Amino acid sequence: MNLLAIDCSTTSGSVAVMKDDKLTFMSLLDIRITYSERLLPQIDFGLKQSKLQVSDLDLLVLANGPGSFTGLRIALATLKGFSIAHKIPILPVNTLFMLAQNVAGTSRAIMPILDAKMNEVYAALYSSDFQEIMAPQNAKPTEFLQKIDRPIVAVGNGLKKYENILQELKIDYQKPPLQQNFHNAVTLLQIALQQPELPKYDMEKIAVLEPFYLRRSQAEIVKENKEKEKL
Repeated sequence: MNLLAIDCSTTSGSVAVMKDDKLTFMSLLDIRITYSERLLPQIDFGLKQSKLQVSDLDLLVLANGPGSFTGLRIALATLKGFSIAHKIPILPVNTLFMLAQNVAGTSRAIMPILDAKMNEVYAALYSSDFQEIMAPQNAKPTEFLQKIDRPIVAVGNGLKKYENILQELKIDYQKPPLQQNFHNAVTLLQIALQQPELPKYDMEKIAVLEPFYLRRSQAEIVKENKEKEKL
């Protein structure tokens, strides 16, 4: 099976390619340059390194949010273009669920947590076998963390920023090593391989597929506030 996976949900993105069920390419995207400039060249490079063309792919795997509004839009638009042009199915994966998979094997509950800016987080809580305990949500850090009532492993870029709150709340938490605490498109490949049945190509579903934003963009909030001021 030939797979392409991409994650543009944060400023640390990645691309991974699997050919004949073997990992053949993995790259971290340069966070100093926008995804619109870096993503397609990295995909093209990865496919060439793997001696594949887009038409050879059996599945496209995507970290579909929550996360960066711009990154999510660019990633989904890119894969939609590949999908519709070559009739390749897309498997969207929740970014928080993807992060939780990084610490597979722990006996603790897993709390993926992302910095959502504006003093908010995207976070969820999963059991050690990845059953949902607290659904993915957008919340103030303390609002979410004060609900944690068990030992956890915390993973994601929100951990560093809000670790002081975990300590203040006396939450029993562990941190994963560096190599497990970042977004990695290889994890998306692993999730795809674990699926009991892979999705089929369905143009209608792909056409209406949207990123899992969890909250409105700042532009939408500003527009709504301006409209309220006119009333």
